[in-house]
Amino acid sequence: MFGSTGQDLARLRQIAGILARHGYAHLAESLGAGRAPTDDRSVDEAREVLGAPVRLRMLLQELGPTFVKLGQVLSSRPDLVPTEYQRELAHLQDNVGALPFSEIQAQLAAAWRCDPALHLAHVDETPLATASIAQVHRARLHDGREVVVKVQRPALEPTIRADIDLLYLVARLLEATIEEAGLYQPYEVIRAFEQAILEELDFTVEARNARAFAANFAQNERLVVPAIVDALSARTVLVMEFIKGVKITQLCEAPPEGVDVDAVLHTVLDAAFQMAFVDGLFHGDPHPGNVMVTPDGKVCLLDFGLVGRLTSNMQQTIIQLSLAIATRDAEAVTRLVYRIGQPQERMSLGVFRDRVSDMMARYLVRRLDEVDAASLLNELLDLALKYKIRVPPDYALLAKSSVTIEGVIRQLRPTLDIAKTILPYAQKLMADRYSPDAVGRLALRSAVTLLDSAQQLPLIAHQIVTDLEAGRLTVQVSNSELDRLSRSLNDLGTKVFLGMVAMGLILGTFFVLARYPWEFHGVSLWAAFGGGVALWLVFMVVSWHFLYTRLKKVSVRALLKLIGRRR
Repeated sequence: MFGSTGQDLARLRQIAGILARHGYAHLAESLGAGRAPTDDRSVDEAREVLGAPVRLRMLLQELGPTFVKLGQVLSSRPDLVPTEYQRELAHLQDNVGALPFSEIQAQLAAAWRCDPALHLAHVDETPLATASIAQVHRARLHDGREVVVKVQRPALEPTIRADIDLLYLVARLLEATIEEAGLYQPYEVIRAFEQAILEELDFTVEARNARAFAANFAQNERLVVPAIVDALSARTVLVMEFIKGVKITQLCEAPPEGVDVDAVLHTVLDAAFQMAFVDGLFHGDPHPGNVMVTPDGKVCLLDFGLVGRLTSNMQQTIIQLSLAIATRDAEAVTRLVYRIGQPQERMSLGVFRDRVSDMMARYLVRRLDEVDAASLLNELLDLALKYKIRVPPDYALLAKSSVTIEGVIRQLRPTLDIAKTILPYAQKLMADRYSPDAVGRLALRSAVTLLDSAQQLPLIAHQIVTDLEAGRLTVQVSNSELDRLSRSLNDLGTKVFLGMVAMGLILGTFFVLARYPWEFHGVSLWAAFGGGVALWLVFMVVSWHFLYTRLKKVSVRALLKLIGRRR
């Protein structure tokens, strides 16, 4: 235990040194509060040239694999970080060397509990890809099937968990001392990262997601999902079918012979529509590296470690939001974003609506095919973040995924008429959601729900009256001022108690001293003990009073303004 604690302290000191070296000693510039002083001239020079997002990316790269993964996860979470940080963090790469093949074999043997040669007829020792989490090798099974073996790096989970514990500590310190930290909620950021990284460490989750996608697209002959070899897949090893192909963006340079680029684009759009509005299960990271095109023109999806899920109600809300944006209805957009999100504090909907109107006014002068959906969605999410409206992760992930798909499509066909392309999907969406049959089913469900509520109302009213007569009815009232008063009275009572204990110790010390003198080299040990404990209690009471009730969070902006005035 002590060895682990010592390692954590050493790691914390290392992190602190790297933070200081990158100019984050006062944690100010990343919050947009101005320049933080430093004695390192190179840091000052770098700050003049590089922006805060770039320096944050460089910082995470130097801190190591866990922090690189943190940056990669945050790059796909527009609900947690602003757009300029997302774009820069998306450039983070796993700059890690390949593991020796002997270590890969040892990991396979540990996962399979046997010699890997019993399952694999051949394995390419040169990896197809390396990352901070896993290493990928091409292999062949004894039955002749070509497969890809994804092997997790050894002893990875304990290291990541230790770094996460330190990140939680840093997040708590930030929230307790930095006033502006509440805007980005560091603790929530780390909790989201922990959930994402621990799921990524469990390859059975990715295997389960891949099987779900394969079942959803089983009838689509134009889209392929690699089959999982269940018998050989485990928590740290994932074995899947090898599919030959190229990145979808390579079609821009030289499309393979016989591949129709327009057909590929329509396949991608069809898949995106089905994932979001039919299945409710969508790929959370469809960047070009995870979307391949086979020699016969089929689209292959890879890497199902990050997925999102949408309920029927969420799908309906997204449709309404899309219609509100398309019709430039700022009032409806404001209501829907406020309903979707989780406001962290009370805000003025009128002020938020005005900001949404200002944002959408910049798009009124453009035709639909000229609207940059990526910029619009990013601005809307940034605005929600600024007003402390937490957009649920699946909504934010869908927005990020949609922006990525749009970027791929624009890269392949820069002159593509977006409005004309998405019109059939919009028409189908409206036909499915607002057809007479759909409206009739909705009316029937609403009528059944209303009838059920009407039937339950007399029973509920009877229970309330009965409980009221029997004295079993209780009403809970919450008031922030009363809660604050209760905490203050509780603090006062604790201080009085500690003060009385200290007074009792002092009086008791004198009483014991008078009856039972106990001296050592002329010093009364009873007096030293009683007086020491009493002084310690008095110190605790005084410290509690001045620190807990008087000390407030530090405002970085106010602190830097004060420093600027003194200069």
